[in-house]
Amino acid sequence: MNRIRAVGSIGVHLCASVALSLPLRLCVSAVLFSSVISAQRIGPGWVWQNPLPQGNQLNAIHFAKDKVSGFAVGTDNAILYTKNGGFTWQPQTVTSSFSFSSVFTKDAKNAVIVGARGTILITENGGELWRAVAVPTRDHLATVTFADDNQTGWTVGTYGRILKTTDGGRAWTEQPSGIQNHLTHISARDEKNAIAVGVNGTAIITNDGGATWKASLPCGNATLNGAEIFSEAEAIVIGSGGCVARSADGGETWKRINIYSRTDLLSLCFSDAKHGSMTDANGMVWLTGDGGSTWLPFNVRTNPRLVAHCFADKFTGWAVGENGLIVRTDDGGYSWQRLSGGGREDVNDLLFLDDEIGYAAGLNGRVWLTNDAGKLWVQVYSGVDANLNSITFFGDDRVWMAGDKGTILRTNNGGQSWGKGITGVTEDLFGIYFVSDRVGFAVGANGLILRSTTGGAYWERIESSTRAWLEDIKFITEKQGVIVGDQGTILATMDGGQTWSRVKTNLATNLYSVSFTEGWVGYAVGANGIILRTADGGLSWEDRESPVSVNLFGVTAIGPNDAVAVGEQGTVLVTADGGETWGSEPNITSNVLQAIVFRGGDKVWVAGRGGAILKRLTSLSPIKISTPKLPPVLRNAMPRLKLKPRVPSITITDDGDIPVAVPTKPER
Repeated sequence: MNRIRAVGSIGVHLCASVALSLPLRLCVSAVLFSSVISAQRIGPGWVWQNPLPQGNQLNAIHFAKDKVSGFAVGTDNAILYTKNGGFTWQPQTVTSSFSFSSVFTKDAKNAVIVGARGTILITENGGELWRAVAVPTRDHLATVTFADDNQTGWTVGTYGRILKTTDGGRAWTEQPSGIQNHLTHISARDEKNAIAVGVNGTAIITNDGGATWKASLPCGNATLNGAEIFSEAEAIVIGSGGCVARSADGGETWKRINIYSRTDLLSLCFSDAKHGSMTDANGMVWLTGDGGSTWLPFNVRTNPRLVAHCFADKFTGWAVGENGLIVRTDDGGYSWQRLSGGGREDVNDLLFLDDEIGYAAGLNGRVWLTNDAGKLWVQVYSGVDANLNSITFFGDDRVWMAGDKGTILRTNNGGQSWGKGITGVTEDLFGIYFVSDRVGFAVGANGLILRSTTGGAYWERIESSTRAWLEDIKFITEKQGVIVGDQGTILATMDGGQTWSRVKTNLATNLYSVSFTEGWVGYAVGANGIILRTADGGLSWEDRESPVSVNLFGVTAIGPNDAVAVGEQGTVLVTADGGETWGSEPNITSNVLQAIVFRGGDKVWVAGRGGAILKRLTSLSPIKISTPKLPPVLRNAMPRLKLKPRVPSITITDDGDIPVAVPTKPER
């Protein structure tokens, strides 16, 4: 899909200038905050509908020795708490903006979190309140650990920063590390012995509580991401390029362990001196039963990138990764089950027929249906595995989807079943629109325009006179329509799509989405934050000043002056003055957003990467948006009566994802 290629070319996150290889991926700004932060179940005005309990990347997970109390933390304020081993999670998003990199759970009540810009939070009541601790640094902190007494602990971060606490995390003092390299991980055996590792092959060991640190290079210059120290003499480290090294003399010398893999190793955990595990960038989990001398790889279904994991004993463990993934093992890591819910494939488009019934389309032929405003999204059988990129409808029950490899799906029963249209093409399709229950258009790669007069059953090519990728299509009347695409391409028709002519804009920026409302007013958005407005149905366009430079992938025109646009880094832009000014709507995710639906008030949905679907709980702010009127002629078939719930003929019972974990019943 063209929009996916465009994102990859510029990156999604605004990372710190230091190119860290830290597991935390500290890419979100942190700001000063008050000393006491109240945990909230839901962020500012938004609620996650998919994945569940949330879809931001998780960077760390840790459980207390009771094996039931645990926390997971990640980007965009993500804090999750469980008190039943991870089978249910309570979101605890703090009110300020932070990216968290590591957590240490002492018991059911007490935990410590560290993150960007010297952030350290502690809780003494299971996360109901988080207290910020003042520290003598603003460096990014990568990981936190405590000795068995739960009082002596360390945290490490950028530029060789080491902080130590001896009172459980209430106060921290700086310790000289003797290095300037970024530190990615630290492990403590007891109050005296600890090991820290980082970039450029850095490994430092202390045997005197951190008063002095001894440096070595167990893996050359390879970045080290994990370490464990078993005694004053024994330690093990892992890192990029598949490096595993052990020391039996306190780090004086190191022995490389050949695991016959060059894949980067991400996370290391030992439940005791013999039983350990590590994860790699290809989604494998490696296990050892002899202290790390030999390792065996085990596959996790879908090969997820598990960036962090922990074990409470040699059998029970947990791991986290991208898009809110949480998994659990009860057999020492041989098999894993999923604790998080919902799909994680990208959602490319959203459609709601009314305030309750909606559809979502995404990667690998994924189609979801909801009958309750998104509280529950059910995956239905589509019969295809091509990426689905766009959705449109006409009337109560007719819905169409367009996707890669010339794929077009159609239903005339509200989504109970889906059939394929015959297009005769293999190019990817990115936009689709129907002007009646019979006549529709689809656009895609290499300037492709398709037209159907059979309700989507059969399609024919229409000459476009361009080879640019065409991304979206909309009609204002049955005769007048507009297409937008790459390199500033805008095509217009005045004869119902028989012929298309190029609209001059002197624009070379990719356009990804276009939307119209009453009065011939429309908006188009695209790469680098470009926003265009038209007042004559797309025959001429004006550039509107954009407050962002990120790619914008979706726009909805609500009225002659109101519009909402979405894009990278969770961006949601709102205007109420015809695009003269745009306000940025606070969000609870930095995932790429590719689609938006607005039906007035709090009936707002956004969707995008990693299966993200979020809904507003309150009206959009800072700008109050008026409830949209019915768009022009071509939506006169919009249902006027309350629609009946959609019941799909075939639902997906095994979507190919990691099996869902089921709590075991205690024996009597």
